[in-house]
Amino acid sequence: MADAAKGRLLFAARDLFPPMGGASLSMIPLLRAFARAGYEVTSINAARPGVVDHVAPDMPFTAHVVADALSLAVDRMHRRPPDLVITQGWGSTGVLRAAFAMGLRTCLFVVDLIGYAPQEGLEGCDIDYASNLGALRKADMVVANSAYTRRRLRELSGVRAEVVFPIIEESDFLASPESARLPRTFVTLASGLAHKGVDIFLDHAQRLGRPCLICGPLEPGREARLAACRNIRHLGYVSDMRPVYAHTACLVVASLLEETFGRVIVEANLNGIPVAALDRGACRETLGQGGTLFATPAELPEAVRAALRVPPHICRENAARFASAPQIEKALVCIENTMRRPHHSR
Repeated sequence: MADAAKGRLLFAARDLFPPMGGASLSMIPLLRAFARAGYEVTSINAARPGVVDHVAPDMPFTAHVVADALSLAVDRMHRRPPDLVITQGWGSTGVLRAAFAMGLRTCLFVVDLIGYAPQEGLEGCDIDYASNLGALRKADMVVANSAYTRRRLRELSGVRAEVVFPIIEESDFLASPESARLPRTFVTLASGLAHKGVDIFLDHAQRLGRPCLICGPLEPGREARLAACRNIRHLGYVSDMRPVYAHTACLVVASLLEETFGRVIVEANLNGIPVAALDRGACRETLGQGGTLFATPAELPEAVRAALRVPPHICRENAARFASAPQIEKALVCIENTMRRPHHSR
C-alpha cells in the first residue's frame, strides 16, 4: 500500500467490483496506476443486491464493496478527508455534492452523456439533466473519454474537459495466437439490448449472408424474432470475449445512443477484426480506418460487406492509437494538475 506521500484519493461510484461495463473496466487499471504512483487510493462502490459487504481482494488499493456506497463515502470524507474525490457514471452527482459540501477537490470522469442530454432509446427516463450539469460545472477537473465527448460537454455546459481515452488492457481482449488458425465466420453484435441496436441487427441479419452471434442479455420480447432468424445464435452474458473474437469476422456496433467512445470497436480492432458501426456520437472518431460507418439501419448489410474488405493490419493500426500506457500517463497528469491547483471551498 502507498504511503500517501503524494496524497489520498477517494474513488466513489456505483459500479466497479465486479466491473459492469467499459467505465469500470477502464477505472480499475487507473486506480492501480494511481496506487503505483504513490497515492493512497481507496475505492468505495455499491454491491449487487444480496452480496455481503466486503473488500475486493488482490488490489494494490483498498476497495470497499458495500450496499450503501454513498453513505460510506460520505463518512470517509468526514473521518479521513481525501485530497481528491474521483467519481464517474450513475450516482456521480451525489458524490460530487457531498464533496462540495466539505470543500474537497473533485475530479469527474465523464463516461457517457446519458445524465447530461436526452438519448434515443432511453426516452422516459427520469433524469435531472440540469442538476447533473450543475454538478459537472463545479468539479475541479472534468475528464472526457473522447474528443467528441469534450466537444459535447463544451456545448452542453461550457466546461473545458481534458481527454483520456478508456483504458483497454490489450491482454484481456486479445484472442490467443493459436486462434489465428480458426475460421472467423461470424458477424457479432456485442449487446442484445434495444438501445444497443438489437432491433437493427434482427431486422437485417438474414441479409448479411453469414452466421451471426448476439452477446449479452437479450431485450425482452425479442425471443420470437430471434427464433425466426435461423442464422443467429444468442450466447447470453459473456465474461471473456476472447473466444468470441477468435471466431468473429466482423463486429457490428449499432447503438442508438450518442456513443462517447465505443470501446468494443478497439477491442475488435486489436484482434484484426473490422467493425461496421452506426455513425453516432464518437464512433467515427474511434473507428478511424478500422471498418465502415453506416448512416441508416438499411445500410447495415452493405457496411458489413465493406468492413470485411478492411485488412487486419489496418484494424490493428487503428487500435494502436488507443494504447493504454499513454492514456494512463495522461490520467496521472490530470490528477497531479488537479492536486496542484488553488482550491477554494464552496
